[in-house]
Amino acid sequence: MKKIIIPILLLITTLGFAENKKPKKHIKSWHIDETLAIADTVPMDTLHLNYQSQNIIEKYSIANLYNANYGSPILSKIFEKQKFNSDFFFENSYKPYILDISKAKFYDATFPYTNLTYLTGGKSGQKEEQITFQFTAGPSEKINIGLDLDYLHSVGQYNNQAARRFAGDIFGRYQGKHYSANGFLSLNNHNNHENGGLADLSILTNKNVDVKSKDMPISMAGYSVFKKKQFFFNQSYTIGFEKEVKVNKDSTVWEYTPVTKFGHSLKLEDMQKRYYEPSLVKNFYPNTYDTIAKSCNDTASLRSMSNVFSVSLAEEFNKWMKFGITGYVENEIQQFGYLVDTNFVRTTKSNTRVGGALTKSQGSLLRYRILGDIYLIGYKIGEFRLKANADGNFKLFKEPISINANAYIKNEEPSFFIQNYNSMHFRWNNDFSKIYQTHIGGIFALPKRKTRLEINIDNITKHIYFNQNGVPTQDNGNVQVLAVDVKQDLNFGVITLENNAIYQVSSNQSAIPLPMLSLYHNFYYHDKWFKDLYVQFGTSVRYHTQYYAPLYTPATGQFANQRKTKIGNYPFIDIYANFHLKRARFFVKYTNLGTLFLDDYGMLMPNYAVNPSMLKFGLSWNFYD
Repeated sequence: MKKIIIPILLLITTLGFAENKKPKKHIKSWHIDETLAIADTVPMDTLHLNYQSQNIIEKYSIANLYNANYGSPILSKIFEKQKFNSDFFFENSYKPYILDISKAKFYDATFPYTNLTYLTGGKSGQKEEQITFQFTAGPSEKINIGLDLDYLHSVGQYNNQAARRFAGDIFGRYQGKHYSANGFLSLNNHNNHENGGLADLSILTNKNVDVKSKDMPISMAGYSVFKKKQFFFNQSYTIGFEKEVKVNKDSTVWEYTPVTKFGHSLKLEDMQKRYYEPSLVKNFYPNTYDTIAKSCNDTASLRSMSNVFSVSLAEEFNKWMKFGITGYVENEIQQFGYLVDTNFVRTTKSNTRVGGALTKSQGSLLRYRILGDIYLIGYKIGEFRLKANADGNFKLFKEPISINANAYIKNEEPSFFIQNYNSMHFRWNNDFSKIYQTHIGGIFALPKRKTRLEINIDNITKHIYFNQNGVPTQDNGNVQVLAVDVKQDLNFGVITLENNAIYQVSSNQSAIPLPMLSLYHNFYYHDKWFKDLYVQFGTSVRYHTQYYAPLYTPATGQFANQRKTKIGNYPFIDIYANFHLKRARFFVKYTNLGTLFLDDYGMLMPNYAVNPSMLKFGLSWNFYD
């Protein structure tokens, strides 16, 4: 498949580049909120610096749990990144890789825009590769369409840990005077082999044994598949009036001002999880419920359809009350598929909630959003959320200052599969209570001085986690988490030192285990050479203190808390050269130098060692024709 895709993408982009037209300067992008379809502008990815750290895992957070192979299931060691919780809990470990509406970008471009990116690393037979293709164009001022393609294949440095992923989407938007619409269709297909970690960790530090990583004994052999399809469509119609606006002393223009907006959003999802053992694994998991079977073939699925109907009063029409008001109702139908013994059965459930929002999204001095909703019908009845977010930008003695404040209260019903699940190695039938969460946080930033301070405080009552046996359990008390995230860049001409320190304290490390301190430092030289060549040469290090990190469970794809093995106190050191020439960016990087001279061998999570050092390369090319 890759042999067909790559030549086609290269041909398309080469033909566009051959026209050699000068790019125009009008292109912008934004995300939209999937509940109310509110747009949130995001910058285009054209930075000169740090392109070498743009793969999915390194962008996700500065410290992550995964099996060392690119494309494997992942959990951040940073609590703020752990808060995503899907109704299909198998999705949680794949979320950073998934293309869906939460990551979709919509564009307004006056010219066709294309990006082609290729990343690779490792020796033959152990290589990791990723190729992405992005295209967007606007046939007219009102219409923009585009697509994304993303193919990843990583064999891995250890036996039986290969990962393969294909993700793609098609998107489009229409913006008329009264009617507007956004459409998005995506497909995600993720496959990864499971080895259960290394069976003998002493090999890593035994100098009398010379064994290549690919030949080290592993604990088991399995195979996981996760698939997600999503269709999202939002449409709205506004009613308003024309008003005369003075342009200058002698002329005026008529502008349309919306007053009321009627909106509708439709979201369809189909998710599937499969776990397969060609030969039944009997001595790895605490339980095997069918010892006569020769293989294992667990499967689960979730199909859902949600409709959101909303009515809004726009903030533009009232010059005295500069905010918008929205009321909405959402209906959700879910169909859960699961095994009961050897039979695959389906259960259908429905939920309905009502909510409202108060928003101010225009202006640069202050923006805010307050949203609240509650489920009135269905198995989620009584679940509610109330959240608020505010952003402020101002100057103090000519110093730009940015401030963010955010808070929420949630009362969430545990998902269906957290309550009920049957498989070869895991079975449970729970009656967990709702999870009550409160959060308050804030960000203080001095953009000009590259200073950023973020503080978050969370309190969770009845927290649910996977215990040492790999099954969900509910804590009976409260768990508090304090997190302080500090970023400070130090510039000395062409020399820069980027610093990021995250301090985390959990009141119950058995329920929410976290490293106390996680660090990222990036020291580099950067300059402009010749006319258009931007260069960056540097070294980076990632580090976190020791803690009882969760253990990965292949059969469910979840990370189970344990109190036997600590990991940490190991520096991940990379060196790199990064270049930006006109429309092209490329880098060369040598990763994990510590394996060449440190006596200790780092662990990414219990039983899963870091990769040996390897050479990586990447190229990204933008086309504006």
